[in-house]
Amino acid sequence: DVKLERINEELRCQVAMNVESKLVDIQRQQQHDEDKASAAMAFDEKLQGVTDQLRCQVAMNVDSKLADIQRQKHDDKDKASAAMRFAMNESLLHQMLPAKVAADLSAGRSVPFEAFDHVTIFFSDIEGFTSISASAQPVEIMSLLNMLYTIMDYCASLFPIYKVETIGDSYMVVGGLPERAEGHTEAVADFALLVRRIMHSVQGMPDIRLRMGINSGPVVAGVVGHLMPRYCLFGDAVNSAS
Repeated sequence: DVKLERINEELRCQVAMNVESKLVDIQRQQQHDEDKASAAMAFDEKLQGVTDQLRCQVAMNVDSKLADIQRQKHDDKDKASAAMRFAMNESLLHQMLPAKVAADLSAGRSVPFEAFDHVTIFFSDIEGFTSISASAQPVEIMSLLNMLYTIMDYCASLFPIYKVETIGDSYMVVGGLPERAEGHTEAVADFALLVRRIMHSVQGMPDIRLRMGINSGPVVAGVVGHLMPRYCLFGDAVNSAS
């Protein structure tokens, strides 16, 4: 019995030690699992923070990129508008002035007066224009002049001549400038004959008579003024044609 009791006591001690060791292992495993869970939670929190920062950075980059695109589109639109305005201004300038003179003015170069030894000047006006104006409405006079000058502009475009200006019912062209060329007298005369021949063949053209004057001689030509500059001719040859 004593021996059996000793054996039982040893067994109880051994079981207690095993149980205690097992409990320690379980607690250690629980602590390890808790540490792993805490580490995983901390990692998740850190990952969430990094993800939020990345999202914020991406959103800021996208907003910045969109703003850059909008600015670029606005700049491109402004550049296109400026280019269009410049092209329109250039076109208007070339219609108001000879090409060489317009190019010099666009480039900021001064345009000195130039003497031409021999050119041919043409003037025309409407016979009895004062009486016609007194008996017609202003809009009718404008319509008449527009129709007449449209015909004359078309005729002028067919010859190597330059349209100088229109003042009221007066229409002025010149041959032999701004580019010096031979045959300018014939060109101006052919222009005048063509105008006379076709002006009454246009449907709706009123029954009017044109007075035409042509003269050849020396002139001085150049741009006068800065606001709405005009290319003008001066000389006795101009007065005689008029």
